[in-house]
Amino acid sequence: MTNSFFMSTEDIKRTLDRDIAVMNDITGAMIYALADPSIQAFLPPPLKLAKTPMFIMYVSNIGAPLFAEPYREAGIGVMTALTDARGREHDGLYYFSLLLNGKGAQNAAFTGREQNGLPKKFADSIVLQRSRRQANFYVERKGVRLMEAQMELGRYNDPAFSNGLENLDPYQGIEEEAAVFTHRYKTADGRGFFDMEVDLYDSKTLYFQYEPAYAKVILRSSENDPWGEIKIAKVLGAAWYRSNNWVEGVSKVYSYPDSEALQIMRYLYAGRFDVLPDR
Repeated sequence: MTNSFFMSTEDIKRTLDRDIAVMNDITGAMIYALADPSIQAFLPPPLKLAKTPMFIMYVSNIGAPLFAEPYREAGIGVMTALTDARGREHDGLYYFSLLLNGKGAQNAAFTGREQNGLPKKFADSIVLQRSRRQANFYVERKGVRLMEAQMELGRYNDPAFSNGLENLDPYQGIEEEAAVFTHRYKTADGRGFFDMEVDLYDSKTLYFQYEPAYAKVILRSSENDPWGEIKIAKVLGAAWYRSNNWVEGVSKVYSYPDSEALQIMRYLYAGRFDVLPDR
């Protein structure tokens, strides 16, 4: 008798292998902005806004991930800094929320949220479209359009903005390194949240298409996803890109006392779960 409920150890180990955390054939749209200083109130201590508080909004079609079927992803995050117990400062992108949609969304959500601590939930719809000179995207969840943008390809909003990718050679590509802060923790009946830590993972992206764009973007809130409460000081520009992305390594940079875990979870909850209905 076959028993497909009893998984092989090899299949289980594959899901834990860092080498499988690869996203190939990504087509996406990215918007770069400066965050209003009020965003500091939304950051879990000890994270602080980076000297240049770059706010990132994106939507991507992930065509060939190694850990799932194809899926779509949208996210919002801001550049932050953290000083560890030894006094060393680390810089990284802190995501408030990541929303997933499509065939591979379940695998992508749980391998990311449960293993890496990323704030992932499911969206109703994530749409990314492009014509010759224009692009647009929107993200909807539980009947609310949380983010929508229109882009005109060819120039940035701010002519002085640059991130070094504008002259990319598609035959060679450009590899960029980025760091991302994530929160991991444990929870148990009667204990609440404990063993909470901040991890920093080294994320690398190989860009092989990159086109600057002018963008207009709107953020809205729902009861469960308060995206519209984030204020943007200035949109710098946007880009249409194609890339591959992978994780090089993960390291713990901060540990919270268990007595602080519940208070920190107040900052993290909205990105991971929905409010329980009144009974």
